[in-house]
Amino acid sequence: MGGTNLRVAKPRIQSIGRGFSVLFAIARSDRGLKARDIAAQLHLDRQTTYHILQSLEAIGVVMKSRENSYVLGLKVAELLEGFPRHLAPPERLAPLARALVKAIGETSYVVGWVNDEIVVLATARGTKPVSAIDVPQGYTSNAHARASGKLLLALAEPARRSSYLDERGLKKLTPKTITKRSVFEKELAQIRASRLSIEREEFAAGLCCMAVPIADTGDAFALGISVPLERFDTNVESYKLAIHRVASQRSEY
Repeated sequence: MGGTNLRVAKPRIQSIGRGFSVLFAIARSDRGLKARDIAAQLHLDRQTTYHILQSLEAIGVVMKSRENSYVLGLKVAELLEGFPRHLAPPERLAPLARALVKAIGETSYVVGWVNDEIVVLATARGTKPVSAIDVPQGYTSNAHARASGKLLLALAEPARRSSYLDERGLKKLTPKTITKRSVFEKELAQIRASRLSIEREEFAAGLCCMAVPIADTGDAFALGISVPLERFDTNVESYKLAIHRVASQRSEY
């Protein structure tokens, strides 16, 4: 009996894993994927691919487009709606972003380690007439080019940092993005010493960011701001004072 149960369990696990692999492949595509493209990308045989797609289509998480490609289905909206609720940061951290906006009027956010990802956990839009673009809650990409991501990498355990960078690399986003590992490690050492991270147009042209660790969180969370380039350098010292004050007096919020 035990042997039979083990043989049954294995394909079920494989099926779930393959189903999510197909779903993620479709989600990463620009305009959906045809079955043959999914099979080739994931190294699946055609019959298995069609079986998975039919199952995903039956529960509404994928559907066919007019071009006969598979795209995300309407049921995915339920996942998107639930994601921010489940990703909510500790309740005493989220108000920090709003407090910082109140202090300086600039777009602010809380970022932290969630398992092995660096995730934007809370955001607050700036009140200036021209504010920085919002990085959405749940965003995990390109930590190497964001002030908060660089800060959390700098303060992480060496093994965790190396594993993260080995897996994701240093993608070039702008001409100012640091893409050489030795240069990036030197930058992280400077951030580690100052416990302050600043990036100028490494993530997006015309955008500057600043981040500091949040007090009493074991260097697992950062408080950051995004500011248009034209007013960042003029106000950088006042930004430093405000962000340090808010992040260090967490218990007041």
